[in-house]
Amino acid sequence: MEKIAITKEAYEHLLSICQQALPHEACGVLAGTSASPGEPAIVTTILPITNIHPEPTRSFSFHPGEWISIYYDMQKNRQTLVGFFHSHPTSSAVPSKQDFLGFPASDRQISYWIISIGHTVQPYRLYDQGFTPLALMLT
Repeated sequence: MEKIAITKEAYEHLLSICQQALPHEACGVLAGTSASPGEPAIVTTILPITNIHPEPTRSFSFHPGEWISIYYDMQKNRQTLVGFFHSHPTSSAVPSKQDFLGFPASDRQISYWIISIGHTVQPYRLYDQGFTPLALMLT
């Protein structure tokens, strides 16, 4: 099983962001170091983005201006986009059909993380046919 890592500080920050967003879905970007041969990508920074979806308790949509600003700042600071995250406040950390339709499968290096109400954190990789879970390691 493919692995991905996250620092303890980033993990705690991710859970805090999702808790603070309740009852809405939280969403944002995961930055860090990209995978190298034999080594997993490591998430070191959590960058929340405002959820502007009309039904934020059931879905999410990035605030476009915040997303552009965060992406620009990541490039300026030489950070790597490791993945995207969102929470499921009332359901498990299993991708929904809407999750599948909402993410492009074009970049196989990007991970997609779902955080459930019970603080289950599950990263995935999206392929043409759906999501494949990744093994999560705390560093």
